[in-house]
Parts: sequence; structure tokens; C-alpha cells
Amino acid sequence: MSKFLAWLAASPLATAAKVGAAASLGYILMEPDTLGLPPIVVVGIVAAIPVLINWLNPADDRYGNGS
Repeated sequence: MSKFLAWLAASPLATAAKVGAAASLGYILMEPDTLGLPPIVVVGIVAAIPVLINWLNPADDRYGNGS
């Protein structure tokens, strides 16, 4: 698992995957009547997801949990 966390913290492909996953979630949440959230809230959630993943990752030496 630590090898995956290190990859997630340092790889450009992992960064693209995190942003892509956040964008996909944003698309799902923007569909009518999904959760009834205002668009500005959805944008805030989508923007925060990659940062939250990095913060929770103990292998991320920039600002990861445990750095």
C-alpha cells in the first residue's frame, strides 16, 4: 500500500487521475436533481478533492497527513 501512496503523491499520472476523478464527480453532481446542490458548491467540492487526497496521503511530503 505504501508503494501506491508514494506513487499517488509523486506521479504526474496520479495527479491527472485525481483531477479526472474530481471532474467526473463534478459532472455527476451537476446533473439535475442529483443532490440539489447549487453549482458553486459543486465547484468548491470538485476543486477541493485533489487537495484533500494529497492532505490525507501520509506519503505526500508537501503537506500530507504525517509530514
